[in-house]
Amino acid sequence: MPEWPDDVAEELRQHLDDQYRELRAAGASHDDALRAMADDVSAVRSKRFGLRPELIAADVRYAFRTLRRNPGFAIVVLLTLALGIGANAAIFSVVNGVLLRPLPYRDADRLMVIWGDLKRPGLNDIPASAGEYVDYRDRSHAFEQVAAYDTVGFNLTGGGEPERVDGAIVSTTFFSLLGASAQVGRTLVADEDQPGRDDVVVLSHSLWTRRFNANPAIVGQTIPVDGRPAQVVGVMPAAFQFPERSIEIWKPFLLDAEALSDNNRGSHGYAALARLKAGISRQQAQSDLNAVTAAFKADHPSNYRNGFGTTLRPLQEEIVGDTGRPLIVLLGAVAVVLLIACANVANLLLARAASRRKEIALRTALGATRGRLVRQLITESVLVSAIGGLIGLGLAAWGVDLLIASAPDSIPRIQEVGVDARVAGFTALMSLATGLVFGLVPALRASRAPLNDALKEGGRAGGGGVHGLAGRALVVSEVALSLVLLIAAGLLIHSFTRLQDVAPGFDSSRLLTFRLSLPESRYTTFQKGQSFFDEFFSGLRRSPGVRGVAAINALPFSGLGGSRSFHIEGREEKRPEDQTEEQLRIVTDGYFAVMGIPIVAGREFTDRDALNQPRVAVVNDAMAKKHWPHESPIGRRVSFSTDEPHWYEIVGVAGNIKHRTLEAADRPELYVPYRQPLFAGWTVRPMYVIARTSADPASTVAIARHEVARVDRDQPISDVRTMDERIGRSLSSRRFSMVLLALFAGLALTLAAVGIYGIVAYSVTERTHEIGVRVALGAQRRDVMAMVVGQGMAMTLVGTAIGVAASAALARLMSSLLFGVSAVDPATFVAIPLLLIAVALAACYVPARRAMRVDPLQTLRAE
Repeated sequence: MPEWPDDVAEELRQHLDDQYRELRAAGASHDDALRAMADDVSAVRSKRFGLRPELIAADVRYAFRTLRRNPGFAIVVLLTLALGIGANAAIFSVVNGVLLRPLPYRDADRLMVIWGDLKRPGLNDIPASAGEYVDYRDRSHAFEQVAAYDTVGFNLTGGGEPERVDGAIVSTTFFSLLGASAQVGRTLVADEDQPGRDDVVVLSHSLWTRRFNANPAIVGQTIPVDGRPAQVVGVMPAAFQFPERSIEIWKPFLLDAEALSDNNRGSHGYAALARLKAGISRQQAQSDLNAVTAAFKADHPSNYRNGFGTTLRPLQEEIVGDTGRPLIVLLGAVAVVLLIACANVANLLLARAASRRKEIALRTALGATRGRLVRQLITESVLVSAIGGLIGLGLAAWGVDLLIASAPDSIPRIQEVGVDARVAGFTALMSLATGLVFGLVPALRASRAPLNDALKEGGRAGGGGVHGLAGRALVVSEVALSLVLLIAAGLLIHSFTRLQDVAPGFDSSRLLTFRLSLPESRYTTFQKGQSFFDEFFSGLRRSPGVRGVAAINALPFSGLGGSRSFHIEGREEKRPEDQTEEQLRIVTDGYFAVMGIPIVAGREFTDRDALNQPRVAVVNDAMAKKHWPHESPIGRRVSFSTDEPHWYEIVGVAGNIKHRTLEAADRPELYVPYRQPLFAGWTVRPMYVIARTSADPASTVAIARHEVARVDRDQPISDVRTMDERIGRSLSSRRFSMVLLALFAGLALTLAAVGIYGIVAYSVTERTHEIGVRVALGAQRRDVMAMVVGQGMAMTLVGTAIGVAASAALARLMSSLLFGVSAVDPATFVAIPLLLIAVALAACYVPARRAMRVDPLQTLRAE
């Protein structure tokens, strides 16, 4: 036991007396208070920096008591950390669920997708034909199994209102390749892709529950699917949602002689899946696939004279697509928010350490080593971060629900997102790291407090300069980091505004759209389908509030669309690259007028362009400039077949429109009339109906359903939306990323402002005596204001300069997320720093006002 001077002994006695009174006032008994004081004495007298359980327990008990004695400080620190940790955990939950977690299928890392490649720009990622699927399945030696599927829709009738449901036609190997089993009944078996055996279906859990009341007896029964009876053989578990979560029926596709004929070898409509054999690498499988491709090209040379190859990609990579980069940007953004929160907490701990100088000095006088004190202070910071992490994990669970509810449908696997063990582990590690990071510097600083100065009443500014330097560095870091986030959010907001200003090329207001898919089992000829549309259109046009009606096979912003090769009269195609292929649209007469698409030359289709009339076509302006750059396309002819060509004469040129997204470049498009089918034997096609209304389009939905039922009571309509809604959905991913990043940037700005306020306010408190002396010696109030504000603004300007430089370097990484805005957009790089400076000025003003009110007489009298 060291010998203490009288003043130190007196300080120690007073400290212990104060601690006893505080514990008794808090409700502790006499014995409990003595035990707690004994823990303190035992802890401070320990000279070993070990990890003995009893010492750790004593540290934790002391840390709890310290926090309980300072509830305001504890609440501010816990909320700051909980927000930072919770935001990180929530976004990491999304990244984990979408990018990191394996797909919910057996040995998912061995699942691959096979894409065709026609060796021409824009003609890669081609689906497989039925014949190519069979070749992949039967000729490959690298795959354990091969499957194929295509997404379609089915009309369900009987047992309720007619309903259009999303479905898929699949190979019989589809479920076994994925390792999926039915919850009730079975999946498909080998021979159910043959004629006469293919009228079977597997239901999703949601459809089984919603339409069939989860009745297990539905297995074995027949239900009407597209007007034909189909036997239900099984029901899948709720967790099985492939290829899309909206799929509710799976039906085998037919592998008959026609499907496998050379004529259908070019009908690329099936996504092909493959499961690698154990021990086979992706590179080995690609080599094997190349050999299979070469073999069937040799067997069918006429089908592949223009070149054909294949590409193998992991299924998870295919599902995630381009979603990864925006999510990583958001994860980086919340990491910056956490760093700013840590800087704020470190500043609070530095300020608190200054107020605990006497406590630290007394414990040093009792014999505590510097290492012992550092361990105690770090224990406090880790305890705070652990509690903040627990609160943050709760906030993350709540935040994930909000993210899922507000996330666009385009984010894959969003329904799989949740707070699981990996997220909890990530949060725990983040909390531990946070406690160590923000607690280390204040702990080291506090442990260096000069003993004699701290024990003297007059030692009011001891170490303040060092704390000021560390605090200023933290504030500069906060300003720089928050500015990076603010500029990133500003760029996204500016980009989104530019995108919203893009004209789609048509009048989207007061347009109601929906899809009609007439079953071929009932509408067996083109004429029957045409008769349905004629009668339905006639009734809908007569309805109140309807100004025009038309239809198209692939509606803009529906996600559908496709290209087709054709031949231009008088042009030879000697090389594969000479073959012409553009986007094809099949439309009814009046389509351009109803949509508000301008006809810039010639005319549009009318009801006179019938089956028995000369065939006509309309091209858009982009196609006219591409294929007839120095002449008018009016009067030119195209055909979709070279053997027995049916020539379509171009009678009009329409304006360009945006088809999938507003940011996409204008693509050449070719329009042909619905009344003039491309081929003999052409049957009814699914069509999107567009109704131009004079009032709210939603009020016309009931009228449209009534008119459809009047013509065919078993015919449902689906995908009912206004055109403005469709355009809005195309922007949903960008809007989601923009709103989240703006939210995190706003949080960062708030934390930075709090940090600036805190360091300036603390400085005013520390310098009260100095300010009083300055005023007593003649300093004006405005001089005090300038001094205090200047201190805060100096830190802000340094942080702003660093933040602008960092933003200019990092913004280029966001270039793929921007539209119509440079990564170093001058307006953003000027406006955002000015906003930050204005907020910082407001944060400095409040403590500066308090400094102006310092009374020099009271200050000097207290001195």
